[in-house]
Amino acid sequence: MAAYVLRLDLNRGKLVYATRVGADALTAALRIKVDKKGRAFVTGLTKGPGLPVTDDAVQPRFRGGESDAFLVSIAPDGRVLYGTFLGGEGADVGNALELDGNGRVLVGGTTTSADFPGSSRSGRENADAFISSWRLSDSASHHSVVFGGSSEEKLTGIALDGRGGVFAVGYTKSDDFPIHDPVQPNLRGVSDLFLTRMQVPSLAISFSTYLGGSGDDSGWGVAVDERGAPVVAGITDSQDLPASDDAFQPTPQGGLDSFVARLDGPAFRTVRLTYYGGSKDDSSGFDGEDIKVDASGRVWLVGLTSSADLPVFNALQKSYGGGTDGFVAAFSRGLTDLRFGTYSGGSGRDILEGLDVGSDGTVAVTGLTFSSDHPMPGRVIQRRQSEIRVGGQVANAVTWVFRVPSL
Repeated sequence: MAAYVLRLDLNRGKLVYATRVGADALTAALRIKVDKKGRAFVTGLTKGPGLPVTDDAVQPRFRGGESDAFLVSIAPDGRVLYGTFLGGEGADVGNALELDGNGRVLVGGTTTSADFPGSSRSGRENADAFISSWRLSDSASHHSVVFGGSSEEKLTGIALDGRGGVFAVGYTKSDDFPIHDPVQPNLRGVSDLFLTRMQVPSLAISFSTYLGGSGDDSGWGVAVDERGAPVVAGITDSQDLPASDDAFQPTPQGGLDSFVARLDGPAFRTVRLTYYGGSKDDSSGFDGEDIKVDASGRVWLVGLTSSADLPVFNALQKSYGGGTDGFVAAFSRGLTDLRFGTYSGGSGRDILEGLDVGSDGTVAVTGLTFSSDHPMPGRVIQRRQSEIRVGGQVANAVTWVFRVPSL
């Protein structure tokens, strides 16, 4: 099964290109970024050698094992400009991607390979996180760091801070995860969110911390505000996260809850955290860029919910549709107020996982719907669907672009 990269012209409702990535084995495109020249950069995983590899690749061949990560760059007209494998003899997955604007690409993910390229790793069986950095014009600049503890880690997102560093977020089950000047020095539950900052390009750790409660906590996205402060999204069943007293939702509501935290101030010592959920299960997006900070410092989050009582405000869809619904929420800078909250879903299963917020107030979200009655709220600018199959079921990929009233 090949992955495809599509470029859509939403204004005209037309497909600009569809470029296949991988051909000989299962290939999944998991993250995408577009630079100012309109070039698309894609990472994910592939289980075979059919990737479109270019002569300047960091790794021209599939290394075997369960899977390799990859990076492919595609021109605005759909031509492949660059392609490389990235992996060793184990299982390697690219889950995160950043572009520094000066030709450097950073790929983050998870690996079980002892021979991961550009790095060294002890022979642990459990997965560790990795970040790779290089300039595509200079394969010799490639450098990787593999980091984690003696148990399982998964890296789910990275974000450049505009101050010479990159933040990585994910979850860890290790009580010996590498920490550096942490706000929480110990693993508190089954798993905790981890947040690690590294210098670029050395990838030396300058800050690393656990963040969690006594239950099962995981991190699923990171963004950075205009001051370089990280904002993270996660999922928790802990009753004792370090929520702010004046948080929008200082206590959990039942089942799983989403949560958002901002780490600010000297050495990131000021932690502001809010739960967000209803009486059933609520999750930030599992696979996509689920959190953004807009020009005014508001924090935007997408995910999915089974709660009919999820807090909404100024909603485009006020009521729960059934199954699971997607949701979109926006919080004030201090996470004290909900500035916008809406359901997005019909009577079946609906998921929102990707998010972007424009400087003009336009919000774009992406996800999947299994609902034949997914609503189209009246203030939507554009909504596009394309039929795909997930686990043998027919689903529609949804791209939803809208503006909300003044927040």
